[in-house]
Amino acid sequence: MIEHRKGISIAVLLIVAPPLVTLIATAHQMIGTGGDGLIRARAVTASAPPATQAPATAPAASGAPGATPGATSGTAPGTAPAPTAAAAPPKPPAPVPGRSALDFSASRPAWETFLRDADPAAGKQLAANGKPAAGVQACVACHGQAGITPSGGIFPNLAGLSSEYLAKQLADFRSGARVQPLMNTVARALSEQEIGQVAAYYGTLAGPPMHVGEFGGDAARKLDVQGDGARALPACANCHGLRGMGEGPLIPRLAGQSREYFTDQMNAFRSGSRQNDDVGVMRAFSQRLTDAEIQALAAYYAGPAPQQR
Repeated sequence: MIEHRKGISIAVLLIVAPPLVTLIATAHQMIGTGGDGLIRARAVTASAPPATQAPATAPAASGAPGATPGATSGTAPGTAPAPTAAAAPPKPPAPVPGRSALDFSASRPAWETFLRDADPAAGKQLAANGKPAAGVQACVACHGQAGITPSGGIFPNLAGLSSEYLAKQLADFRSGARVQPLMNTVARALSEQEIGQVAAYYGTLAGPPMHVGEFGGDAARKLDVQGDGARALPACANCHGLRGMGEGPLIPRLAGQSREYFTDQMNAFRSGSRQNDDVGVMRAFSQRLTDAEIQALAAYYAGPAPQQR
């Protein structure tokens, strides 16, 4: 009986001992490195180059006539050697470029400055007249007098889009992040201030009343409202608003865009020729849609043909 109890005690000890030792070791490590020493933010600096020592003066050659042992070259016998020049103090190391660990400010895109103090009235004049000296035609020639493209086609309706979204797209056209030859030329001919003015103007125009969702059938309606979890497709309404009426300043309104424009942009995302979507979201989603589904969604969001104004 005694041996049985002894065996049980040894078994319990073997079970309890490893976690107990680990707990003690962890507590010792935490106490030994306590405080915020491991997480305190420090300025990252480039390591200073090692200090260089001046080369030692060569001793005078022994055996030379009149040379005194221990005297250096050029030094009279009995006189102390001239002191060497003190080495220049090392320069403080330059900080490594980048944000410090204490900088928690949000990173702001450059196009936001385009909209600062932007005058919509000046943007309206620019949209109506263009910039002939720089070869920029009036915006209304393609996008309509009130931001509604009269003939549809591959030109987008600008009315109903936010000024933030429009400023970002024009900035992307200007930088080449979004490629469309005509718009690349136009955006590069505009100054940052003019981009802000045009975006501010079109951002004031409300989109026309639309009765979207009447076309495209159940397939488009399901993708808009429910998505397709099996293909990792969230509902379109999660980002673009129900029936594409818009949701958030950087998410475009889809309601009222022509079937041709919607299809053209989805195919551009699909092929990778348009790459200015946030973290590649639209490129990924468009590749999971069939051609028939893209056509159905185009009809769903287009609604009735826009009336010329």
